[in-house]
Amino acid sequence: MAVEAIKVDLGAAIERCSGDTDLLSQVLSETFEKTRDEAIPLIKAAIEVDDVNQVHFHAHSVKGSAATVGFLSLSAAAKKLDDVAKMKTLEGASEYLAELEMELDRAFDYHRKHTDAEEEALERCGGDKELFCQIAKEMVTEALPDQIKSLREGVEGNDEASVLSASEQLQDASETIGSAYLLSLAKSMVEGGQDKWESLLVQIEEEFEKVQVYWENVEGE
Repeated sequence: MAVEAIKVDLGAAIERCSGDTDLLSQVLSETFEKTRDEAIPLIKAAIEVDDVNQVHFHAHSVKGSAATVGFLSLSAAAKKLDDVAKMKTLEGASEYLAELEMELDRAFDYHRKHTDAEEEALERCGGDKELFCQIAKEMVTEALPDQIKSLREGVEGNDEASVLSASEQLQDASETIGSAYLLSLAKSMVEGGQDKWESLLVQIEEEFEKVQVYWENVEGE
């Protein structure tokens, strides 16, 4: 069974952190580490002794904290545990806990790739954060919309050359602004077959909307 693409909205999260990317990174790390080191062991222990109240308390906490930092897949996994416990039963709780742990692993991985991509993009700007933010904001406003429009036109026209060209341009732009997930989607357009173009394009358009919100709310130095 295919695993659904991870759902993350850093645009909402960066807004809650007043546009401070360093603060966002710190909050994400602390949220995930607390979930891994505290909440999940407590949930496991509660399941073992059939304590529905403790499962509900900790799963509800993870659901809220994950949603606050924009990691919607992680929040949804915690909600499944929370919903079960609210029904005063733990039937299926072990399976839902395994899903929660998988989503936490994916959240850690997403955060690492996002951080690495932004750091690499910043390095290409000589470590000048103000310059990096200025370039990223300009690209999100001017270059990327045109690239995605060209990509849409290529897909609708079933024009492989146009799709590949627009996808490669989108890859370069994604690297420039440090958007790891948008970059991976653009690469998939190049590597995947035509039967995947439409579904990938929808994901690209949805991700770009989140990237726009993210950079609208990022504050430069």
